[in-house]
Amino acid sequence: MNNRQTIQRNILVLMEWYDHGIRQGIGRYALEHNWHLTVDERARVPRGWEGDGILTVFHRRREIVAYLRRQRVPIVDMGLYHPEIALPRVVGDHTRIGALAAEHFADRGFRQTAWFSTAFSPIDSLRLKGFRAQCTSLEQSAPIEWVWEREASGSRDDWKKMRDWLGRCLLHAPKPIAVFAHNDYDAACVEDVCRLKGIAVPDDVAILGVDNNELVCLNQPVPLSSISHDLTRVGYEGAALLSRLIDGLEPPKGPILIPPADIALRQSTDLTAVNIPTVRLAMNFVTNNIGNSFGIENVAAAAHVSRSTLNRLFIRHVGRTVHAEVCRSRLACAKRLLLRSDRSIAEIARLCGFCHAQHLHNAFRRAEGLTPSVFRIKYGQTH
Repeated sequence: MNNRQTIQRNILVLMEWYDHGIRQGIGRYALEHNWHLTVDERARVPRGWEGDGILTVFHRRREIVAYLRRQRVPIVDMGLYHPEIALPRVVGDHTRIGALAAEHFADRGFRQTAWFSTAFSPIDSLRLKGFRAQCTSLEQSAPIEWVWEREASGSRDDWKKMRDWLGRCLLHAPKPIAVFAHNDYDAACVEDVCRLKGIAVPDDVAILGVDNNELVCLNQPVPLSSISHDLTRVGYEGAALLSRLIDGLEPPKGPILIPPADIALRQSTDLTAVNIPTVRLAMNFVTNNIGNSFGIENVAAAAHVSRSTLNRLFIRHVGRTVHAEVCRSRLACAKRLLLRSDRSIAEIARLCGFCHAQHLHNAFRRAEGLTPSVFRIKYGQTH
C-alpha cells in the first residue's frame, strides 16, 4: 500500500437534504480510498470543522452557502441549483434526461406531450430544454408547459389551489397526452389529480418521472415509470473529482455530466398512445418482431387490413408511414442496446432487425448524424 492510500482524509458531506443514491456513491469511494466522512443527517453547519475537502448539495439554505464560501479547502457541488456560484461540479446530464423522456414517449407513439413541475430551478430549465428540443427533433408537438411557480402569484405553497389549477390543465389538454414531470414527486401529483378528475392513466394521460424513487413510484394506484437518474454514480464521481482536487489538480472547465442510467418502465407509460385498434395491432406486431425480417405486408396482415389502408391510418394517427415507424422502432431498439449493454455492433444490428452491421451504421448516420460507436461513447455509461 502506497503512502497516499495510508493517509486518511477527512471529508465533510454537507447536503441540504438526504439522498440515498448520492451518499451510496460517496460511501463506496470512501471505503475504497480510506476516507473518514463527517456527515450530519440534518445538514447542520459544523462550526470549527477542519478537514481536507467538502462534498455538497445546496439549494435554499443561505447559511450553507455562507459557510462554504468561508472554507479554504476544495469543494465539489453535486447539484446545479446555483450555477452562478463558481464551484467544480459533478451533476446529472439533465438535458439528456429530458431528451430521453421525449424518446420514451415517441417509442410509444405519443405526439402530444406536456411538462409539469411545481418549481422551476436551473435543473428544471435544462430538463425542459432537452425535452423540448428532442420533441421537435422527433416531430412531436412542442410540449405544453405547466409550471406552478409561474402561475402561483404568491400562493406557491397553496396545495389545494395548485391541484385545482393542474386539474384544469389536464382536463383541457388534448388526449392522449404524455406528461414528463420534473421528478417522481411531481409525477405522483399528476397521477393523483388524474385520479380525482376521472382521467385514465395511461390511456388518456401517460406520466413519466425522474429519480426512480421506489417509495413514490411503486405506491401509486398506477405504478409510475421513471428515468433512473444515476445518482450513485454522481456521488462516486463527485468524490473522485474531490480527491483529484485535493491532490492539486486543476478543476474541470465545466460540470462533469453523468448520463441517466435507464428508464424503469411501469404501468404509467406502458401503453401506446394510439386508440385505433388496427394501429395498435400493427405497432404491437412491430414491437414483438423487431429482431425478425418482415415487410409492410406482414404488418398489414397482422392488423387484418390492406397495406394501403394501414398506411393511411398510420399517417393520420401516428404522423408517419408504416415503413417510417418500422425504421424508427429498429433505431430505438439499437439505441437502447447501445446504451444499456456491451453487445457488439454486429449483434445489436441482428437483434434489431438490420441486415448487417453496415446497414445499422448507415441508418444511424442518416438519422442521428453520427455512428453507433460514437453514440455509445457520447451517451453511454462508463463505470
